[in-house]
Amino acid sequence: MNEFLQPDLVEIPGGSFRMGDAWGDGEPDELPVHEVSVKPFLLAKHAVTNREFLRFLQDVDSPGDEESGLFIDIRNKNNPIVFNEAGFGCKSGSENHPVTYVNWRGAGAYCGWLTRKTGLSFRLPSEAEWQYAAMGPDELKWSLGDTFNREDYVSGKDGPEPVDSGRPSAFGLYNVTGNVFEWCEDEYGFRLDCGDEANILKRNRVIKGGAFILRDSANFRNAKRFSCDQRSCLFSIGFRVAASDGSTSS
Repeated sequence: MNEFLQPDLVEIPGGSFRMGDAWGDGEPDELPVHEVSVKPFLLAKHAVTNREFLRFLQDVDSPGDEESGLFIDIRNKNNPIVFNEAGFGCKSGSENHPVTYVNWRGAGAYCGWLTRKTGLSFRLPSEAEWQYAAMGPDELKWSLGDTFNREDYVSGKDGPEPVDSGRPSAFGLYNVTGNVFEWCEDEYGFRLDCGDEANILKRNRVIKGGAFILRDSANFRNAKRFSCDQRSCLFSIGFRVAASDGSTSS
């Protein structure tokens, strides 16, 4: 059996917050602002790394399965994770960078594998959990404060940084915004009150956190919402895992 890596988890206390554009300068899909209660849950201190995802691939010995399809685009020459006659590997120097080129189904498959390995119930965070954790106890506009300096979130390079770079948020999370986008569990809706099926963009999932490819401070706000086809494997999207029975109600 290949070496197994246990994620470093942060306890996120339960509480309530105003979800959406509580500052009044956001986008229509960040409305309506409404109160949401979040139960206590665990969230990974760092995004899943290439090293961690590589252990998963080596264990399942496949870049996909019949149920989920492709997990990761290993055909892209820019992907730090590679496959050759020796099996799966990782380009030197990229081991501690966030895994990218992974689609939503691949992120979910990793969570299922991690659950089987640890006995904890791992999953992707909900959008509400993600925003609550990023805001911290003071409900910050950006994950590191209520004012924005891009250098605090992005190094200025053309790709992601190691997952433990920079300074942590109030809850002790690293690079929760600014390094790579992060998959959430939720389907994307054109409004936050998306109980109406007509508001749902089918097969598209919420991604949060901004990424190194962005410039405008508005795109790094905790309330900012993006969407992506759940089948897409892109160079700017990664994920972090959540655990426990954390759930939300509004």
